[in-house]
Amino acid sequence: MNMKKIMILLLTTLFLQPVSAQNFSQKFGKVTMDELQMETYDKAPDAEAVILYENVDMYYNISNSFNLVYDYKIKVKILKKEGTSWGDGEIILYNRGSSDEFLSGLKASSYNLVNGKIVESELKKDYIFKEKIDEKRTRVKFSIPEVQVGSVIEYKYKITSDYIFSIPHLNVQHSIPVIYSKFNVAVPEYFKFGLNVKGYHRLNIQREKGNYNAGGYFFSTDIVMCEAEHIPALKGDSYIWCLDDFKTKVEFELSSIEIPGQMTKSYANSWKAVNETLEKSDFNSNLKTSYPFKKEVEAIKESNASEKEKVRSILKLVQSKMKYNGRYSLSSNSPRQAAEKGTGTSAEINFVLHSALRDADFDVVPILLNPRSFGRLPLAKPTIDKINTFIVRVTLNGEYLYLDGTNPYSDINVLPPNLLVDKARIYKVNDDSGWVNLTNISKSVSSISVLVNISNENELSGTIRRTYTNQAAYSFANNYEKYKTKEEYIESVEKEFSIQVNDVEVKGLDSLVINETILFTSTVNSTDEYIYLNSTVFPFMTENKLKQQERILPVEFNYQVTYNIICGIILPTNYSVEEKPENMNLSACEKGVKYTYISQVTFNNMQIKFSYTVDRLVFAALEYKDLSDFYGLLTQMSDSQIVIKKNQ
Repeated sequence: MNMKKIMILLLTTLFLQPVSAQNFSQKFGKVTMDELQMETYDKAPDAEAVILYENVDMYYNISNSFNLVYDYKIKVKILKKEGTSWGDGEIILYNRGSSDEFLSGLKASSYNLVNGKIVESELKKDYIFKEKIDEKRTRVKFSIPEVQVGSVIEYKYKITSDYIFSIPHLNVQHSIPVIYSKFNVAVPEYFKFGLNVKGYHRLNIQREKGNYNAGGYFFSTDIVMCEAEHIPALKGDSYIWCLDDFKTKVEFELSSIEIPGQMTKSYANSWKAVNETLEKSDFNSNLKTSYPFKKEVEAIKESNASEKEKVRSILKLVQSKMKYNGRYSLSSNSPRQAAEKGTGTSAEINFVLHSALRDADFDVVPILLNPRSFGRLPLAKPTIDKINTFIVRVTLNGEYLYLDGTNPYSDINVLPPNLLVDKARIYKVNDDSGWVNLTNISKSVSSISVLVNISNENELSGTIRRTYTNQAAYSFANNYEKYKTKEEYIESVEKEFSIQVNDVEVKGLDSLVINETILFTSTVNSTDEYIYLNSTVFPFMTENKLKQQERILPVEFNYQVTYNIICGIILPTNYSVEEKPENMNLSACEKGVKYTYISQVTFNNMQIKFSYTVDRLVFAALEYKDLSDFYGLLTQMSDSQIVIKKNQ
């Protein structure tokens, strides 16, 4: 059967309308008085806006070619000033080679009550803008006029896509509540898609068969229908890598194509299939790219440095030669050209790094992953679509060295936090042994040593020495680079500690260990009889950021780290410590987090040792109360005081 002669009939399924005491319309272009007079949404009184209805119809169509049609409609009620941003829309269109997506039928309006009458303000062409994001993506932006608190806005559009084997995910949950949502997806029997429902909220999903018989052609369609009511907003809690991982949505994954007399093809539904697909693509050939810095690599290879030092030197060479352009990718037309230009995507930089290490005779393999901000790789349903970049791993005397060239401050086993995922895949490994956890590849320590002297005039002077290792060093170096001058950085330190900085010295910015020395003076909180100091001289944690009453999402920290504080305090003459925090050793969540506080006084000297460790990065929602209580106690300890009294 000729594909161009195949026709799909979109079968429209009637859903029962949601029961509501208010008169809300799900017909595009019809706005009711109840919608305009609505002031709050009772299930989310603080909501800035609420989606009154959202409707998606997807189906396959035949005109001159076979394509996928995405028909979208939405109506939103603006409840607060912050919600007016919903009047600014954005549509992304993909264009790759001979395949394109086309936008049509964009129509939008705002509706307001003016002197008791409904006034419509339509979107004009002057408020529609198109811009090229990159060679594969175009952004269409539009601004609906007269959007204000109390407005009802609606818009619709249609995307006709040549990407017939890729059905877009259907997001039922958004950053604002949804009162009613429904979608229909009609797929010809020749395309076999798997359905993956994600999120915490129940969806009413039904599947049925449809038939089409016209023009001498007969085939069936698989129809997926879904409706949902009163879906709460998905808010961006603190300590979440990718909010989209927890969004209520439906994903479609192509498993096979079976067209009688035309083709039969299975798509990657195992890691073996993913690896085989990559082996046949330019990914595999790019791993063998000719390295453009042969003389430098040869010099490193012939040097007297240790093998590990040679690996690091090659990494630093690539970092010095190529600048990251901010784009994650898995493929490239020419890594060599990117190297010659001195800038490239994550793939182009790491292809060059891989080739340089290979040329130096190291055992190197790509590690496939999805950055944290893109979401986790699926465990049960392998797919190449979820892999958006890779790093490289060198095996050296049984030790694994993980490397990424995109940031100049990354190092051996020190990566940008966005790449420290708990699920990555070793290229060409097909079974469960192919999983790699990158969250624990190095231990990081941030240490502060404080030596202070309290004068008889109750002035504080002394030295702060800070040492950062591994990921802590990476974070410090990237933060330090943001300051334009040393004076600007000193101002930030003075604000951080509430001190007067006399001098700052930073050493080892391009290394795994950074040392910082701060000379300072300060006044102390005192009376004629008492001096008051913080439990660690300078507060470690002034706020419990996990203090919300309930949490349905897990807690995901950045990286494993230990914070150490050692304080030495020289007391003024005729003063002694009257009160100090109790020594404490506390842990929570099976020692996933822990801290200790120990202090002692010897004559006119006081010593303090404090240590706080995050040993585990991901904590389930069921652990949240214990975790919150732990940080509550830690904050209390950080805010507690040392009381020093003048002797009589």
